[in-house]
Amino acid sequence: MAQRKLEEIIGNNIAKYRDAAGLTQAMLAEKIGISTAFISRVERGQKKMKVETLYATSKVLNVSVDALLSIDNSTAQMANIKQLLTGKSNEYLEGIEKIIRVCINEFEAKQKFPSES
Repeated sequence: MAQRKLEEIIGNNIAKYRDAAGLTQAMLAEKIGISTAFISRVERGQKKMKVETLYATSKVLNVSVDALLSIDNSTAQMANIKQLLTGKSNEYLEGIEKIIRVCINEFEAKQKFPSES
């Protein structure tokens, strides 16, 4: 993959996850300890980050580094879920598993019997 393309992917993903986290570029930059201008250039694919800065960015955004590097949303989403659940208690994880099973059952039921429009 060309360096420029990777920089664009990283920049787009940082912008997407920053927006999802409700952070401005300035807020993200402050939390990481870099300039707002640098974040702006990264998000536009004009600048590349050091590995340490990419790692810090992933921690602030509460996503995996894989999610920032990936164009495959399903892989990135699974990595993010793992990141969100790391360090949680067994009781917490059991509750999340139950919620996921309910969601799967609901989605599968809707796929089998789509509502009539």
